[in-house]
Amino acid sequence: MVPPSDTPFPVETPPSRRRGGFASPLHVIVAAFAGLMALQAMGYLIFGTGQIGRTISEFIVVLHNLLALACAWIAFRRAQGAAALFWFLFAVTQVILLVPAAMLLSSTLLAQSIVSDATWRVLYCLYGAPILMMLFLPAADRAARLKSEVFLDLFQVGVVVILAFTTFFYLPVQQMLPADALLRNLNVSNLQSLFLLIAVLVRLQFARLPAAHGLFLRLGLFLFTCAVVTFVGNWIDQHGYYSLSAWWDLGWALPYVAAALVAFTWTPSAAPHPGFESIGFSSFLGKNLVLVAILFSIDMMMDKWKAAHGAFLTNLAVSASLLAFTVRLALTQFHQQQEIAERKAAQEGLSAANETIANLLDDARVDAAAIALVNQLAGLLQACSSRDEAFRLIPERMARLFPGTSGTLTVFNASRTRAEGVAEWGAHPPPHPLAGHDASASRVHDLTGETPASSGPSQPERATVSVPLTANAETVGLLIVQEDPLPADALLPSQATEFSRHTQMAYAVAEQISLTIANLDLREALRVQATRDPLTGLYNRRYLQESLEREGHRARRHRRSLALLMVDIDHFKRYNDAFGHAAGDEALRLVAKTLRRMVRAEDLPCRYGGEEFVVLLPDCPLQNAALRAEEIRQGLKDLHAEHADELPCLVTVSIGVAVFEETTDQLELLLKCADEALYQAKRGGRDRVVVAQPITPMSVDSVPHLRT
Repeated sequence: MVPPSDTPFPVETPPSRRRGGFASPLHVIVAAFAGLMALQAMGYLIFGTGQIGRTISEFIVVLHNLLALACAWIAFRRAQGAAALFWFLFAVTQVILLVPAAMLLSSTLLAQSIVSDATWRVLYCLYGAPILMMLFLPAADRAARLKSEVFLDLFQVGVVVILAFTTFFYLPVQQMLPADALLRNLNVSNLQSLFLLIAVLVRLQFARLPAAHGLFLRLGLFLFTCAVVTFVGNWIDQHGYYSLSAWWDLGWALPYVAAALVAFTWTPSAAPHPGFESIGFSSFLGKNLVLVAILFSIDMMMDKWKAAHGAFLTNLAVSASLLAFTVRLALTQFHQQQEIAERKAAQEGLSAANETIANLLDDARVDAAAIALVNQLAGLLQACSSRDEAFRLIPERMARLFPGTSGTLTVFNASRTRAEGVAEWGAHPPPHPLAGHDASASRVHDLTGETPASSGPSQPERATVSVPLTANAETVGLLIVQEDPLPADALLPSQATEFSRHTQMAYAVAEQISLTIANLDLREALRVQATRDPLTGLYNRRYLQESLEREGHRARRHRRSLALLMVDIDHFKRYNDAFGHAAGDEALRLVAKTLRRMVRAEDLPCRYGGEEFVVLLPDCPLQNAALRAEEIRQGLKDLHAEHADELPCLVTVSIGVAVFEETTDQLELLLKCADEALYQAKRGGRDRVVVAQPITPMSVDSVPHLRT
């Protein structure tokens, strides 16, 4: 496994990789260097430090260099941006170190000196030139730094480095004796190694990013190895230990080993998030001072260059550096203008995005408030116990849900035969399109849809949405929402947005109203089924018992009378046997219809069971109850003459009458007394009315039980 870029040391290869039978590439490289160094030592042991032994050793040093160069090239291929420039210059460093090593190998192999020892030292010291360029690289890739600027900076540094090396190394050596030149270059190479090591340590203090810190730390390890080997090798050469100098070729391989390891174990870090670089005045001032110092250094070395190479070459170098400086400043200004424009565009884009987000938040708040109102309306509608209560609630809520609109609500009646306008709101409510007509689902859907606002010379702009009320796959009505007329200077885009919101709200509200109507209709149907007799439409025996208890307590509390009539159709079994059960059912319906017609609105006619009926008459004294019973008996007797086609024969009834407090002061005995009076009417010959005799507490036990 390869360590991250900010760690200069390789980590151990995982055991799973070692157990696979294949060595890692890092192990192969380490083994290659160890094998080459072993071959160097074996060459000296076998052939001594003569020509053959030194030739083998120096050839292996060249192989060390080539292997380190290959590792640097691998790192360059993996890198991008500033890191790629770093490893490219690192590879150039290995190429520069290869030149004196190859020349020394050629001199030993040919047994003649190609270059002097002093010149060889000058060539060796040239590896510091790309090292200095590496120290001027930016800490990381930044959007505010152009590649051309980096290239021009490195070009100017290169000019100064070349002038410096030729001025302080090559030109003085040409004027010295060989021994003096060698001694001088030995001392200068030591100073250069120390200077480069101190320079990279200082550069490390300003490397804030982990990636840049890792790169310069790897460079520092390489320079530290070079410094140690240079100091030891120069000390050996200075004291004339020639045999030890030959063996020290193994030491000269150590910088290449360090170079290969720091390059091969490096991996690129994750790319930083792109953004604008925050650059202060001190940063601009420092960069410009560095460039001025470079120009000043060029001016100081011009005289020696003119003496050695002539004025033309010197002027050419100075002109090239000045041109690079000018282009560098122009590019910097151009890029700053671009950065200002980009920042302005980004600021405008951010402002537009903030405005969009603010509008979205406003819309979200409006939608949330509308949803809350819809939920509140749904809760109120669910609490309603009847259609009328729900329809009274709707107009006020719709005005709050749809401000600036008018509308109507048209609903089918419970039997789904006709449509009725039940609610409207706003200043200009549209007409009910279905009211007063026979309604149908197809007609509702013909009126459904959205009508966008249209402008004309005489008609104001009004957008309309019509939504059908549908529940349980059944259409129950139609909701119409219409925008109120807008003034001439109204904002039409906001109107379109508001209409779209109103359309969505209309569908949500229509769904709630539909469910409410369906629930109320279902509740009413269940109530009717629980309290009404399905054949006659009268209240059933269960409802009679509840009503009798309720009305009895009311009569006792207000000290009012409560009359009870028990009606029984005479000889109804014979009627069924003679004319059939269908005729018997029709007779029961006619009797129930007559009872409803002949009693007051507050009276309660009920079917007690079979052919028996009970009529409760609140606030009705005994005398009035008896008269009403006689009217009912006579009215039922006249049914045959009025409905001869429906009643095949005469229908008569017997009626027993009992009144609370006049007949008995005990409610639980009122029905028994009426039943006993009915029984007396049957025994007396039927087709008559019998009023129950008043009973006293002493005669309660003599009242027979109610017939079942």
